[in-house]
Amino acid sequence: MEEQVCVIYAGVNGYLDPIPVNRVRAFEQGLLALLRNQQAEILEEIRKSGDLGDATAGKLKSAVEAYAKTFA
Repeated sequence: MEEQVCVIYAGVNGYLDPIPVNRVRAFEQGLLALLRNQQAEILEEIRKSGDLGDATAGKLKSAVEAYAKTFA
């Protein structure tokens, strides 16, 4: 569930808009790999709370923005 929340967050907040449709899956996979390996606390906070609170949303926003800048 927590991974779905992160992917949906990226989509509804426009991070997928500039990405060609055929590259969206690669973006999703890369973002989830980053979160699992380097930002696991974000996933853990969502899993524990069952919610995307303001503090966690801020961390997720930073992670998604940083990843989106590096995605090629």
